[in-house]
Amino acid sequence: MNKYYNELKNFQKKIEFYAKEIFKVYGNELQLKLEDYNLLSSKNNVIESSTATGFIIEEFLVSKLEIYSKEHNLPYEYKILRNVGSTTNASYDCWCILNEKIKALVNVKICKDANNAVAAINELHHDYVETNPNEVKCFMVLKIHYSFANSKKDSQRKIMIGKIESYFLEEVDFSNGHKQDHRNWSQNFNASSGRLKVSDKFRSECVVEESEISYAKTTEFIKIMHNPSKQLKYKIGNNSSLMIAEPSEKYE
Repeated sequence: MNKYYNELKNFQKKIEFYAKEIFKVYGNELQLKLEDYNLLSSKNNVIESSTATGFIIEEFLVSKLEIYSKEHNLPYEYKILRNVGSTTNASYDCWCILNEKIKALVNVKICKDANNAVAAINELHHDYVETNPNEVKCFMVLKIHYSFANSKKDSQRKIMIGKIESYFLEEVDFSNGHKQDHRNWSQNFNASSGRLKVSDKFRSECVVEESEISYAKTTEFIKIMHNPSKQLKYKIGNNSSLMIAEPSEKYE
């Protein structure tokens, strides 16, 4: 048995349970209000077409996870803490220590449509590889799907929480390369500024054998993503994307 992976899977069950319980209190419906006014009331509101809703749900969930896990902090539970400082310069939103052995970094992704982005590769490298390199870590992507609809309870326009799912970066095999976008914030192009992208199809077909799942293995993958020039060649795709040692277009 892979004890490291077993710890990850136990944590996965709990954090998904926490998230579901948090939204369940509100009937999986969230009303977006300011001074008692429903900001979604107008059919011409700009909220539904903006990214603002995602940030609001993310802030709501991360804050609630910290409160919920603190209130239920029994010996067999997990205490989740939010990342201190701006998460725009980090690859994760909150974290937790698993069984006093593993630091779990959790990136909360709020998804209205398909969202395959994980994090900027340079930030991922900094948080996962460079920071406390002797500390064993894992990286979870926690996805919360949502939509907008009129509530069947009171006909108010609300945010409807849908499927909640997650996966670990350690489960994904990047031996044949990875997919990323090429966001860049400096005058000189820096490939590692781009965000790692992992689609459902890529994740289902590029799977690390359970016995081989480890912090060390994923560390090596991220090191290559961050500095591929010594081992791999760049190939710019046709859809504003970058593939390192491109595995196949079938992973789109």
